[in-house]
Amino acid sequence: MGKKVKLQRISEHVWIFPFDSPKDRPNLGYICGTKMALAVDAGHFSKHVEEFYAAILAEGLSLPEITVITHWHWDHTYGMHAVRGKTMARAETNSILTQIRQEMSSDPDKVREFLNSDPSIQREYAGGVPVIVVPAEESIMGDCSIALGGVTAELMLSESPHTDDALLVYVPEDRVLFVGDAQLGEFPSWKMNWKKLASFAKKVQEIDADVIIDGHWKPYTKEEFMADIM
Repeated sequence: MGKKVKLQRISEHVWIFPFDSPKDRPNLGYICGTKMALAVDAGHFSKHVEEFYAAILAEGLSLPEITVITHWHWDHTYGMHAVRGKTMARAETNSILTQIRQEMSSDPDKVREFLNSDPSIQREYAGGVPVIVVPAEESIMGDCSIALGGVTAELMLSESPHTDDALLVYVPEDRVLFVGDAQLGEFPSWKMNWKKLASFAKKVQEIDADVIIDGHWKPYTKEEFMADIM
């Protein structure tokens, strides 16, 4: 058995369950208030969620009542069927996931195509476990805030060169910002739309954050992140 991954504390109210490159697992965020907790992204697959929740409980923390999705890509969403509580995503995210679910339900080749698309996916789904795709229960139509008790999760729609459904999660009390993969080029070509990147960079620059957490790397300072994307 592999070594158990622990939560990494970022600030007073924020932790991450760190990324795992071989399985293309992104950082999963955890924001804990006095009333409830919120997770950022649902992970690659149900096993990812199980390990995330085990790490939360190991720290004596409560499991999240809400899970918010940063964008539609499978490594951030295909674990959504296994999370507890309410799930939330942009309407655009839900539209894409609903379409994928319909396609996979009607055409088994679509499932095989997904499973064979990358070695990281093959490693995650080893053993013939099913691929389960669901949309979030609630569609986010615009910027909004969720009070967790002594701490706030601000959900912000953003332009992004990576996808057309980017959602940022900002914790103003801790000055922490989750950006998903929003700074990356378009998948799968990785072609960069510099105009969209500039729009995203401007938005991030205007947010009063000290720490920025993306999908697949260690936490950045804001200065490091801005230098990396500009």
